[in-house]
Amino acid sequence: MVDQPELIPGIHTYCDRWCERCAYTTRCLQFRLEAEERGSGDALQNFDALNAQFWQEMGVALVQAMRLIREFAATAGIEADDLQRETAHGESSGTPQRDAREHPCASAALIYAGMVNQWFAAADELSDTGESLLTNPPQALEESIQVIRHYHYFIYPKVVRAIEGRLRGKATSDRDIEADCSGTAKVALIAIDRSLAAWSLLYGEYSAREDNTLSILLHLDRLRRSVEVVFPDARAFIRQGFDSPSS
Repeated sequence: MVDQPELIPGIHTYCDRWCERCAYTTRCLQFRLEAEERGSGDALQNFDALNAQFWQEMGVALVQAMRLIREFAATAGIEADDLQRETAHGESSGTPQRDAREHPCASAALIYAGMVNQWFAAADELSDTGESLLTNPPQALEESIQVIRHYHYFIYPKVVRAIEGRLRGKATSDRDIEADCSGTAKVALIAIDRSLAAWSLLYGEYSAREDNTLSILLHLDRLRRSVEVVFPDARAFIRQGFDSPSS
């Protein structure tokens, strides 16, 4: 199976672990092996094209999220340059980071997970049906909430792993480790981007929660900018298959 030309070696190394929404299951050896173990070899492969379209639409929603943030900034009197002038959390303090979990980017990612929990708990209290919005969302919002749910607890460990790699890379001057942490940071950034897009689609749907939704959007945007500063090479990192010409 490894010798099959359509497979992309190592494509699973920097993926988001969401096969049901992946556009490359037909080209992933890891997926094929796991699908064979489950006895569902072709169950998801027909969805590759649909998933590609789904993420294209979420890309449009990300533009909407950025527009919302800029509009709020303008209303609040925040200059556009101020949004861009994000400093690397903890990088300029002069205090060396020894534990990745104590890094401000990791702390911000963990805070985000808590903000999500609080948002949905409050939304459930306002529900007339008594059903949880996370587990029984309205059909129109189901896909957006799926995105939020999938990346809810995904961002924090990826940010921590990227920072751990960065600390090891600095200590050893190992280029492979430094490259790996950039790849991991890129996956975290993609998860943040997609979460921003999903939250922008929820904004306006729950008027009682609009301020809280906007707070989440702003928090995620600050986290995104900070991760980009701490890992300046992350966006340019080429993930095999996803970003390379072979995809």
